[in-house]
Amino acid sequence: MKLLTLNTWQKKGPWRKRWELIFSGIKKMKPDIIAFQEIFDPQWAKEIRRKTGYRDSAFGDREAGLMFLSNLKIHDSVCLAYRAKSPSEECRRFALSVSVKKNDQPLTLFNTHLSWRPEEGAVREKQVRELLRIVGRETPGMTVLAMGDFNAGEETYEVKRMTGEGRFRDLYRAAHPAGRDLTWDNQNLFAAGASVYLPDRRIDYIFGRSSGTEQFKSLKVETVFREADAAGNYASDHFGVLAEWQEGKK
Repeated sequence: MKLLTLNTWQKKGPWRKRWELIFSGIKKMKPDIIAFQEIFDPQWAKEIRRKTGYRDSAFGDREAGLMFLSNLKIHDSVCLAYRAKSPSEECRRFALSVSVKKNDQPLTLFNTHLSWRPEEGAVREKQVRELLRIVGRETPGMTVLAMGDFNAGEETYEVKRMTGEGRFRDLYRAAHPAGRDLTWDNQNLFAAGASVYLPDRRIDYIFGRSSGTEQFKSLKVETVFREADAAGNYASDHFGVLAEWQEGKK
């Protein structure tokens, strides 16, 4: 199983050139399932699916900006808004879930994008609590993946709540106990040019929680879309995360 998550930076900057890099990367990496954030145009979402040739897709809604592409049939899709809302944002924040089957085993995936301001950790923590309640209600005893842009470093309470109370594994950290890769890196000129300075951090994640009989074997995780093209364009202001593992029994 191979998963990719990427915040696509809306239609900002030289976005068509950026998407050429995204499409090229997808063709090379061949992920089974992709979680995108900041896809707000439903027509563009349809075009992305057409250009990539994925079997199925799920689009949250215009406000959510969340999308899945999947080469596995999507059996169910739900988009829920968090009650917790940043006082500095007009938009709400959401979680988009899809259910698929891999080797006849059910798998549920959640795609989310939490509030962005560094000082709003308390808001993000409430959003994480809501996400965990949804996971607990919808997927008891199932293998679950939660991924996306959490806008928080791994030292924060909101991320620690995912790996503590939520019993999720941070798959990057599981594969790289001493890893120092970033997904928001000011060496990326699009990140450095943000309207508000944001420190270098790893803020994009793939979290996994196995059922009683499944585990993530031969886990490989890397940050991707790290290279600029000849003109200095990156695929996004974020780097993506790619995780691959073998399904297996304990």
